[in-house]
Amino acid sequence: MTNIIKFPAKKTQSVGFVQDRSTNQLNVIAKSVFGCVIRFVWVVTVLTWPIFKWVLSLDILFQMFRMIYHWNTPDIYAGWNFLMHFSVLTALTYYVSIYKPKGI
Repeated sequence: MTNIIKFPAKKTQSVGFVQDRSTNQLNVIAKSVFGCVIRFVWVVTVLTWPIFKWVLSLDILFQMFRMIYHWNTPDIYAGWNFLMHFSVLTALTYYVSIYKPKGI
């Protein structure tokens, strides 16, 4: 009969860059503060969204009528202004409806 002896697995240590504890703690604190700010802004935006959506929609309606009125007027960039306002409404709609920060 033979004896099969299993040797323990070899533990390898990864050699790499070691950061200072103070730098690592500052990174953790900065990420924590930034996460709290993002969460706070998201909650405030979600709570005020029904009113804010109506205000932005009326602003876009005004910008659309202004764009139509100034369609052939040179040196008035009402079309770009309308596009900017509409893109802000679209981005905020995405931010409120789809984005959800971690921890909520």
